[in-house]
Amino acid sequence: MKITKTALIVSVSAAILIVLSCSAIKERLAIKECKSALASVTPYDFGFSDLKLDFDIKVTNPNNVDAVLDKLDYTFFVNQTDVFSGTTGKGIKVAAGKSDNFVTTITLQYTKIGATIVEALRLKQADYKVKAKAYINTVIGEISYPVEIDLK
Repeated sequence: MKITKTALIVSVSAAILIVLSCSAIKERLAIKECKSALASVTPYDFGFSDLKLDFDIKVTNPNNVDAVLDKLDYTFFVNQTDVFSGTTGKGIKVAAGKSDNFVTTITLQYTKIGATIVEALRLKQADYKVKAKAYINTVIGEISYPVEIDLK
């Protein structure tokens, strides 16, 4: 049985693609083990109805592989009321065993936060939650999965 040059090139290309895909999957799964902390908040662009805030988030990757998050869209809730939403917009990559910071911007509407504060005072409690959708870019397209974080 004779193997043609084209068949050999296709086989080698497929093998390389499979190896690269496995590596990409490991990097995207590694983000689940990372720890995040709020490094700083910078308010700006004050208006009559809202203001913008840049959240500087520090991500620490304890894994022995790089951690990648292609995109994250999130909404912050207080007592099940949507307070603000945002997105990482672009991908985040944190080297194995290292920490890195990324910035996400939100627009905070005064009416939403005011009503939320009044409700929390009335209830004498505040429950915080982040509902998000994480996105992974693959060779077959973008895949998303839900993320929910209760902040106590």
